[in-house]
Amino acid sequence: MFSGYNKGGHIMAAPFQLVAGHVALDFVNTLDNRYDPERRIDLLPSYARFIAFVRQSGILTAPQARRLVRAAPPAAARAAHHRAIELRETLHSLFRAVREGRRPHRESLNTLNRVLAEAALARGIDCGNGHFRWAGPDPAATPSAPLLILASAAADLLTSADLASLRECGAPACRWLFLDHSKNHSRRWCDMKVCGNRAKAQRFHARQREVAG
Repeated sequence: MFSGYNKGGHIMAAPFQLVAGHVALDFVNTLDNRYDPERRIDLLPSYARFIAFVRQSGILTAPQARRLVRAAPPAAARAAHHRAIELRETLHSLFRAVREGRRPHRESLNTLNRVLAEAALARGIDCGNGHFRWAGPDPAATPSAPLLILASAAADLLTSADLASLRECGAPACRWLFLDHSKNHSRRWCDMKVCGNRAKAQRFHARQREVAG
């Protein structure tokens, strides 16, 4: 679910489709057509695109995003990008376990808990207007700092009542995850304008073929 390729063959920097109802699920959905190897597209092919995702998701401000992309040493950016993909696939494994009603893999839990431990160390007490409050972690403190916010958001979802509303898109190749907050809990598609309309078109053409046959 991206806009296409430019003349150089690179993925164009189109806005992300944030349709899941939760940032952690939108993050998991950045591997498009996950279940169709021939059409699979990684929407986070670089550190810059990862930062674009967290910027659009509201985790970073525009100045913070620009600063991270410009200031991160290449090695640090590559390491942060690798960690982002690892966390994304870890979260996919955990949420898939929820959907399938099975125990999650211990390795996935360990990976998430390592990032959560790092997030806990980055928190601290601040004081403003005469009141103490928990602050942090600063999402722009290091190239990997946005991951701490994403991991914390995922942990909040995994331990909340909203987890009962976890669904996946009905399109076999897509199967993006989302929270179903529809009135009758009957939402079938990640986005009716994309997968919903595509399914309707496929059913229409199938009926046309049956009539022709």
